[in-house]
This record gives sequence, structure tokens and C-alpha cells, in this order.
Amino acid sequence: MLNRIRNIYTERPNEHFLKEKDNWAPLVFGHPFSIPLLRLMQKLHLKTHPNVITLASFLPILAAAYFFFCDKLLIGAFCYLGYFIVDGLDGKWARLTGRTSELGEKLDYYLGVLGNLAMYIGLWYSQYYLAGDWLIGAGIIAAHYIIVVAIGIFIRQPHYKTIFPRVRSYYSPQEEGFGTFFVAPLFNVVTILFPLLVLFQFISFVILLVRQNERPDVKRGIKGLLKT
Repeated sequence: MLNRIRNIYTERPNEHFLKEKDNWAPLVFGHPFSIPLLRLMQKLHLKTHPNVITLASFLPILAAAYFFFCDKLLIGAFCYLGYFIVDGLDGKWARLTGRTSELGEKLDYYLGVLGNLAMYIGLWYSQYYLAGDWLIGAGIIAAHYIIVVAIGIFIRQPHYKTIFPRVRSYYSPQEEGFGTFFVAPLFNVVTILFPLLVLFQFISFVILLVRQNERPDVKRGIKGLLKT
């Protein structure tokens, strides 16, 4: 079993799809599926453009948002897992085939932002609005986005060293997204776990801010956010 796991995370000759470090969610739940799929795509000599994969990843994320809206959390959770796996393909496939581009990066980013917003709205409607707690749910979602903006403005390096050589940080937007859109719906604990995940996001922001050696460059951070 250990040899099989090691084989997944060991790049073979002419493979350049793994980053030097990654977050734990894609390492544990994404790569074990996406890497074998990439090797299968190689064997089949597929000519699929990475941007096509990016566009295809938008379908399961919209499906997840729809099922969250309809209060079918379990189905929505597995739709999100499908998105999470497919979303890990496009960048690796682009590096593997030498077709990385700024357009591909922006397409991946904006589709992810729109998809996340759609899923938040779906969860807000079924878990908070229908229960009469629409203001609480809206406040939690607003807090999430405020912290995201604050991280972009005040934090120059959003990652930090960990005790695991391949893991670049313990908590990132990927981990929060995975917890919010897969773990919480899977176990039907959205109203319990979602605010806790936003709290962890805030704590992570504070830790990164305190550990920064340099003063935050607010103007530079705002310009960086406006460019994305």
C-alpha cells in the first residue's frame, strides 16, 4: 500500500505536473485521483487543451451549487469532489504538455470564484434562508470574503513552513473550500462547521500577519487585488 501511494506522488521521467509544495487537501484528496487520470490521458495521447478541462470543471461546480440550493447536500458534496478532482487536472496537464498560459490561469481563477459564490448562495438558501436565519448566513459569508480581501491586502506571503516537507501550509482557501463544500455537506453539519471554518480562516490570517517580518504594503496589496 505504501509503495502504491509513493508511486502516485513520485514524478516519472518527462512528468512536470507536481508543484514543489502543495496544500494538504489536494495532496490527500486530489492528487490520488488526478495523477492517475493524467497518466491515462498521456497513454491515450489525448490532445485536449487545458482550457477545455478548466471549462469542463465548471459543470460539476454548478451542479453542486444547484443541489446545495435544493437541500440535497450529499449529492452536492460529491459533485464538489468531482470538481475538486477535475480542477486539479488543468494546471498539471498544462505543465505536462507545455501549454501554460496567463489566459488559462485567469480562466481557472474566475470560474473558481464564480463557482464558489454560487455554492455559497446555494448553502445560504437551503441552510439559513429557509430556516429563517438568512442574516446569520449572509454575515458568515460576508466575513469569509472580508477575510479573503484582508489576506490579499495585508499578507505578502500567504503560506508558511510546516513539519511536512510537501505541505506548504496547514490552512488555505483550498482547505476551507473543501471543508465547506464537501466535509460539511457530507455529514450535514453546514451550520456548525461553516462558521468554525471561517473562524479558522480568521485565526490563520492573524497568525500570518503576526509572523510577517515586513510591514504590510497596503497600496501594493490593493493593486494586486485589482489586477486579478
